Amino acid sequence: MWPGRTGDVCLVLRTGLVAALVAGVLAAGGCSPSPRCPANAPCPAIPLRVTFTSVINGKPAAAGHGSSYRVRPGEQLVMRVVVTVPDHVKITALWFGISTGTWGSGRGGNPIGMNPILAHYRQPLPPGSHTFGLRWRVSRHRSADSLILIYSWTSHQPPASVSGPIATLTLAPNTRA
Repeated sequence: MWPGRTGDVCLVLRTGLVAALVAGVLAAGGCSPSPRCPANAPCPAIPLRVTFTSVINGKPAAAGHGSSYRVRPGEQLVMRVVVTVPDHVKITALWFGISTGTWGSGRGGNPIGMNPILAHYRQPLPPGSHTFGLRWRVSRHRSADSLILIYSWTSHQPPASVSGPIATLTLAPNTRA
């Protein structure tokens, strides 16, 4: 229809395909923008690798496995949780609690799914390793087969609100009330 237009269209298509291919290769190869982000542009996500290690009644978590502890209704638990905060994160609030299987962050970063809340720390938690002691008596009237020791934390730098499991507390068989 338009003489000479086919070559122009093919050139545009080829250029677009090459640009898409180069962008894909750079993304797969790990090429990333500089740490400073342009104004009004989203910055790439920073991995938030805050770690939690537990010791419950003197028993440390098994290395390389999800932490699981067998408990009895009415048992007093003495827990120690070591929180390791990486250099680029400063935690502004930290909660520990018990859940029956759901958790998350609600309005203002406050935790949901914690019942009871075992501890709430409001002091800023800078990078490094921090140890927290917790005590809790397992209710004699629990209907769940397992409970979960969970955490929830917030940060303003970078802005984040994160919750997750620390350890599974499995009620010992034939001991439920």
